[in-house]
Amino acid sequence: MIKTVKSKKKIEFLFEKGLSFKNKGLFIKGRLFKDSNSCYGVSVPKKFFKSAVKRNLIKRRLRESVRNSSFVSLLPEGVCFFLIYNQKKIVESNEIFSSVEFLLEKLIKGLEN
Repeated sequence: MIKTVKSKKKIEFLFEKGLSFKNKGLFIKGRLFKDSNSCYGVSVPKKFFKSAVKRNLIKRRLRESVRNSSFVSLLPEGVCFFLIYNQKKIVESNEIFSSVEFLLEKLIKGLEN
């Protein structure tokens, strides 16, 4: 089961040395760690959405897309990734879901190499 990332050190290391991919205004940073916990995080910059209501809506959609993704079960044990929403408009849930699926597939292929 995948959990949310809580460790500040892990997040810093992830952003320093992780793999990164972009797709349709969505950015993913991922890395394989030596522990057995798989984790993820989501972020929506305040720069694009001043309203907390809109930021939280997008975060909920991102988390739901990760939980419903078929690629989460294919992730190797110990993978942590962070999704960042980089668009100025709110897109529908199905578009976010397809972008998350695409990015997770690319992350899995990138970690295998």
